[in-house]
Amino acid sequence: MLPSLRITATRCLPRYSRMMSTVGSEKDQSIFDQALASVGQSPNPTQPLLAAGTPGASSSNTTIPTIMEIPPAEDPLLHYFTSSVLTHGHRARAARITSNTLLHIHAFTRAPPLPILRKAIEAAAPAVRTLMHKQGGKVLAKPVALGEKQRTRKAVQAILAASKSKIGRTVEERLAREIIAVVQGKSAALDNKEAIHKFAMVNRGNAQTRI
Repeated sequence: MLPSLRITATRCLPRYSRMMSTVGSEKDQSIFDQALASVGQSPNPTQPLLAAGTPGASSSNTTIPTIMEIPPAEDPLLHYFTSSVLTHGHRARAARITSNTLLHIHAFTRAPPLPILRKAIEAAAPAVRTLMHKQGGKVLAKPVALGEKQRTRKAVQAILAASKSKIGRTVEERLAREIIAVVQGKSAALDNKEAIHKFAMVNRGNAQTRI
């Protein structure tokens, strides 16, 4: 899943030039390890690019900051988010939208995108919904608690609906802006959640009413 995100992260590695040589250098080793980490693979310590005993080898371990934290290939939240974006059965297009959305989030915030997406969905997820039913000639509103999957579904739907009013040339950019706005507390999805909770609190006396 998300192959375009991994390919883009690999292409974003810094370009460099070095002298023609058959012996690797520390820079070669660090960029090689960083490229493997970007595509979700761990470097093989038994076969280093820079052989021990070469003039460029060093015993000290230097820590290279990662360019972008790549989300796991299979994540339940990303899979569900992709399914929510899916239209007309175009799964590949939906996965591409999810990948580009995460890339936009990283470009706007310079932070790992997956934790931001999780936080936004948690913030926009309502805790209850209200069922309307008739009893004795009048309509009653009964608040009902939502499960975890139901809350996630409501949050994703609210974010997708609110993103349509955001500025941006593409769906991915509008989604990224909306997700960041939710985390910042400036989103219509949060207003919708607050309205749902207020309506449920007003009718909390009907919670024990049997339908």
